Amino acid sequence: MKSKILIVDDDSKIASLLSDVLKENDLRPSLARTTEEAWSQVELGDPDLILLDVEIPMKGGLEFCREIKSKDAYRHIPIIFLTVRDQEVDRVAALTMGGDDFIVKPFRPRELVARISVALRRSAGNQPPPTTIKAGPLYIDMDRRVVKIHRKEVHLTPKELELLTVLYSNRHRVMSEKMIFDQIWGAHCSSMLSTVYTHIERLRKKLGEHGIKIKTVPGTGFRFEERAA
Repeated sequence: MKSKILIVDDDSKIASLLSDVLKENDLRPSLARTTEEAWSQVELGDPDLILLDVEIPMKGGLEFCREIKSKDAYRHIPIIFLTVRDQEVDRVAALTMGGDDFIVKPFRPRELVARISVALRRSAGNQPPPTTIKAGPLYIDMDRRVVKIHRKEVHLTPKELELLTVLYSNRHRVMSEKMIFDQIWGAHCSSMLSTVYTHIERLRKKLGEHGIKIKTVPGTGFRFEERAA
C-alpha cells in the first residue's frame, strides 16, 4: 500500500511540486494550507508522514508539530520540516519540538524522497506495541490478556490474542500472510502459511461486529482498521 504523505504548505507552487514528486515515487500525497486543515486531515486520514512548512499560517509549523507530538494517538507520525531558512537556530527549534528531519527549500527531489524513506522505515521499526485498545465497546488489555466487548469478556487463544496484537501494532500498514506468520509462528515453523487465514477467520468471528476491523487487502494481506463500524 502506498504511504500517505500529508503536505502542509500554503505555497501552491511548492505544494504542487511536492505532490508531483511524491506521486512519481509511488507515494500518496494530500494537501493542507493551514494548521487547521492539517489537523482535520490528521484526524480523518492518519497520515504515515507529514511534510510541514515552518511558516505555515494560523498556529505555525513549530506549534503544530508540538501539538501532534503531544498526542498519544499521533506522536508516531514522522514530521519533516520544510523551510527557506538554513539557520542552526531553526534546525534546533524544529528538532526540539519533535521534528524528525529538516529540509531547506529549494530541495532536491531525490534527497527529499530518500529522507522520507528513511523516516518511514524508522517509524515502522520504532512503534511500541499498545498496552490497551479502546474502540467503542471493544476493549483489549494486552498486559492482562483480556478482551471485552460491551464489558463482556471474550475468550481468545494465545495465538489469536498475539495475532490481534500484531495487526493492531502494525495498523498503519498492510501485513502480508508471511509477515504475520514469521512474527507469530516463526520463519522456521513447520505449520503451513494458510494457518494465518484460518486464525484470522476465527478471530473475526470471536470479535463479532468488530471483526470487520480486520480488513483483507486483495493480493496483499491484512490491515486493522480502527474506524470500521
